Amino acid sequence: MSPSSSVLLISLGTSPAVVPEAFLLPEARFQAVHVLTTEKPDVQLIRDYFATQAPGVELTITRVAGFEDFASEEDHFRFEEVLYRWVIASAPAPASRFFCISGGFKTMSAAMQKAAAVLGAEQVFHVLADQYLQGPSGRMRFPDTIEEVRAAADGGYLKWIRLGPESGWPQLRLAKPDDYPLTTDREELGVRWARSDDDHFRKRLHEIVERSHHIARAWNILPDLPFTELATWSEADLAWLHQPLDPGSALDRDWVSRLPKVELHSHLGGFATSGRLLEQVRLAAECPDSLPPLRAFEPTLDWPIPSQPIGLELYRHLGDNNGSALLRDPGCLRRQCELLYQHLLGQRLHYAEIRCSPANYADARRNRSPWEVLTDIRGAFQTAMEQASEHRGSDAAAPQPCRVTLVIIGTRQLGGDFRAGISRHLALAVTAAEHWCDPKTCRVVGVDLAGFEDASTRAHYFREEFTAVHRCGLALTVHAGENDDAEGIWRAVFDLNARRLGHALSLAQSPELLRSVTDRGIGIEMCPYANLQIRGYSLDNKVADAEPKDRYPLLDYLRAGARVTVNTDNIGISAATLTENLLLAARLGPGLTRLELLRLQRHAIDAAFLNANDRILLTQQFAGAIPRYHDRPPR
Repeated sequence: MSPSSSVLLISLGTSPAVVPEAFLLPEARFQAVHVLTTEKPDVQLIRDYFATQAPGVELTITRVAGFEDFASEEDHFRFEEVLYRWVIASAPAPASRFFCISGGFKTMSAAMQKAAAVLGAEQVFHVLADQYLQGPSGRMRFPDTIEEVRAAADGGYLKWIRLGPESGWPQLRLAKPDDYPLTTDREELGVRWARSDDDHFRKRLHEIVERSHHIARAWNILPDLPFTELATWSEADLAWLHQPLDPGSALDRDWVSRLPKVELHSHLGGFATSGRLLEQVRLAAECPDSLPPLRAFEPTLDWPIPSQPIGLELYRHLGDNNGSALLRDPGCLRRQCELLYQHLLGQRLHYAEIRCSPANYADARRNRSPWEVLTDIRGAFQTAMEQASEHRGSDAAAPQPCRVTLVIIGTRQLGGDFRAGISRHLALAVTAAEHWCDPKTCRVVGVDLAGFEDASTRAHYFREEFTAVHRCGLALTVHAGENDDAEGIWRAVFDLNARRLGHALSLAQSPELLRSVTDRGIGIEMCPYANLQIRGYSLDNKVADAEPKDRYPLLDYLRAGARVTVNTDNIGISAATLTENLLLAARLGPGLTRLELLRLQRHAIDAAFLNANDRILLTQQFAGAIPRYHDRPPR
């Protein structure tokens, strides 16, 4: 900032001579002088001085409308609000500001110094004038005319005390006039009367101070918080987070439902499997006469929390009405994607990885290739994302758009040449990842080795097939340890270099392997409802007395430091949302705290198949949306 672009900001009480005295600051060349004062002071001396002694300098005089004296705390707050806005409007660039804190009441000077510290200043200074003149009564007095000010400066009777620059608070240093407008009541003879219609700036200032105090108090626990934003919470809020989540409490259910969320393990084909959603998908068919008939296959009466597990095969059959025979129809497939995206918005998801098997929905009779199927899936989600963003842009109350990415599934099966299907999907994934490469759009980010697990289908048998996936930079997750033992997980981790593990329920069998998975930061995708329905685990007060094999391992994994996440698996089959899965996690692991529930979500962000920049943005967006327990919406 050149000297000629500097701006003098000064408050004025009853001594107008202080303005030209401050203007004479040695080595300063001011292009503008802005004076803020009350209704009372006579400002003619100031006008005359700049008209005769500095005619090229811009001079503005602003009076705080309706403000004559400091008679109360409210008077000071009203003056202070106008002061902040006046500074921003008069000198938007912090490096141009020179604050003189000599003029006015002590409270005015204090407010000026505080404004400099908050908004930033090139220089803060004080000016002192000696009482070198003798008045009519014989008492010494200060200079109070233009000639006397000039004489005082020439005679060395003025002294300037430089207090140095102020960097300004980062949160406010770049504040703009439009952010905090100053209202002009009227202008007369070059003087304007200004006011503020609200106290937003002071409230913002108070908020920053409170946040800073909270951070200072939470300094020692910062490393233990899943989101640094939590350090700005009050002690009462943090104490509440450290308490166990009560899934039976209406307050906790409401809080979990309003939480932002991340989903890493959800199957497209397991969504609209029954009821009204399935009906909507079928009604969207392009060829309704070719749709498969509905099958009368219903879950147990106590679904979605069965008294006995039903096993993997029966669980899969619950999704038969939404299988590949239905989703081969392009209209049904697109509608399935649209309805799923609406569901994600309703669950307040900010990011979701959706798994699909495009080759399963291809149809040679219609000359519909896996690539065309994948293009339709990706296009449906991309359109939904764009529409949600537009809606959010026009309505701030609309849900935060959910970013969707795709994970291509390679499915292991019993018998037949299933390797060909896996190879076909892996080749499709590699091609798609290189074709859609804009990280802000819906794109393929990884592959999943899923399907039947036993000793004959462990991950190491597919090492060669997955070489291209690794070489092209695609991420890999493997269904491991859902129905196989810990050896299946070992093979996925050390032979196939999986970044994440689907379910990993048998990881508890090997403490050494759990330690390796934890040390490597490998994500664990647990799905409480699906795990309970397929395997069966003890709930609520029965957990403490249960055999180790009957205790859901999520809480043990989490407290061992593993990167555990909670997901839905098949939303329609399990008949459970992500909110419900998070609440069930607390029933399967009594004692799970609210803070640990947030840690599960932070793990999901860290384990997501995102680049580093997008992960940072998602973390910031997520942290800012976490509700506090007292922030309940009005009923």
